[in-house]
Amino acid sequence: MKKKIAVISISSAVLLGAVLTTVILMKNKPLGNISMSVPVGEAKTASSEVSFKGSSGDRVRISLNTNVKSGTVNFVLYNSKGGVVENFGTAKAYRGFVDLEIDDTYTLAAEYSDFEGEFKADVSKKFMLL
Repeated sequence: MKKKIAVISISSAVLLGAVLTTVILMKNKPLGNISMSVPVGEAKTASSEVSFKGSSGDRVRISLNTNVKSGTVNFVLYNSKGGVVENFGTAKAYRGFVDLEIDDTYTLAAEYSDFEGEFKADVSKKFMLL
């Protein structure tokens, strides 16, 4: 009976270790971020960007959060040739995935005009086990 309990305990520990390893391996890998805070009364017009290398088949997570007091901010994902991969527009909040079709260097740009407020954009790669 004690032998059976020991085998069950060891098996449970191994299974728990495998599950924890899988969860850790499946976490997203940060690729970059952009953040900006412009006080009211100091409106800015410019663009900020973050570039990252991506491979065909990569699943990239984009997270956007904005608090616009005035003006506009548009988020666009470009490929290395300047082509638009995804236009997120003036999303106040967005969290989703973009599947990359080719090996390339991609750029997430925040293009803002007469902007007052805050925004943050995060890019991460979804890890796949296979």
